[in-house]
Amino acid sequence: MDAARVKRARSTNPPSEVDRLSSLPDCLILQVFLNLPTKDVVKTSVLSTRWTTLWKDVPGLDLDTEDFNIHETFVSFVDNFLERNRGLSIHRFKLTYDSSYAEEPGLVNRWVDTAARLKVEHLDLSDVVCDQDLMMNPTVYTCSSLVSLRLVGMSLPSPERVSLPFLKDIVLIVVEYTNRWALEKLISQCPSLLSFLHYWDTNDDYEEDSIVEIDAPMLKYLRISDGGTTSFIIKNQPSLVEADIETVFNLTNERRLQVANEIQKRDMVLDFLVGIFKVKDLTIASSILKSNIEKLIPCMGLKKGYSHLSYGLHRRYSKGDHPSSALSYPSRQGHNMILQE
Repeated sequence: MDAARVKRARSTNPPSEVDRLSSLPDCLILQVFLNLPTKDVVKTSVLSTRWTTLWKDVPGLDLDTEDFNIHETFVSFVDNFLERNRGLSIHRFKLTYDSSYAEEPGLVNRWVDTAARLKVEHLDLSDVVCDQDLMMNPTVYTCSSLVSLRLVGMSLPSPERVSLPFLKDIVLIVVEYTNRWALEKLISQCPSLLSFLHYWDTNDDYEEDSIVEIDAPMLKYLRISDGGTTSFIIKNQPSLVEADIETVFNLTNERRLQVANEIQKRDMVLDFLVGIFKVKDLTIASSILKSNIEKLIPCMGLKKGYSHLSYGLHRRYSKGDHPSSALSYPSRQGHNMILQE
């Protein structure tokens, strides 16, 4: 916590204030506030004179455009937050915005550029429209202070340079890339990456085949849900602990894949699984495997034959909020494989 910020917060504390909450150290109070939505933090200003302006010293923003009746008030609030923190550093910058406003794409990029200059550690941006109208500035690739990055419903440019030495967590939901190299370069240039989640709506129509390579030696948690990408290639994954794969590798659409030979299709899936064969916990859509199970069993180090096959319910819920049935195979010692139907 910045010393200047803590000092400024302490100076608002009246000498006569003795209630238990206000007697907590300033740094602890601000840390608690940091984990609350900004609208709730602002409400604490009525609890005591001690907290009248304390919320202004929180080094983070968690704001939703729907919290404001007037859009201009939302914009002004974000601008004022960034201005107050000029010369300091911010821990979190989380915005849920509406790109249907004409000025929004330019505003969001301006805010992100400012947050990057303030050495933001956690960046979380969501577009409620989710139509990828906002093309992020390349600044997001060179914000070296970032520890986590979450983007929803926008587009990422192809990076000329990536400098994200401390980035550990990436979540990309309905994010469009100018080309597959944008995603590959982002992942490969994050030496500290531990967790990666990629989701793309399976109902979208892809016009061209795409094969994405994931190369992140420190990666421990991987989740992919994508019905459009032709294939994923997993390289150099000695640390992978958990993987959750929900993609058909375009096996159901030969026009896209342009492969009529079932053996070639099967080999594509096997190449992917070989890349994650050391994973301890694997959950994967059974639609990928149902026609290739005899080949997949030895590949994954499973016993041959089906005498060990068990049926049950895996605690994972679909869009209809119903638990999906799964086939569970005992894999290598200490490993588990779940095939979802």
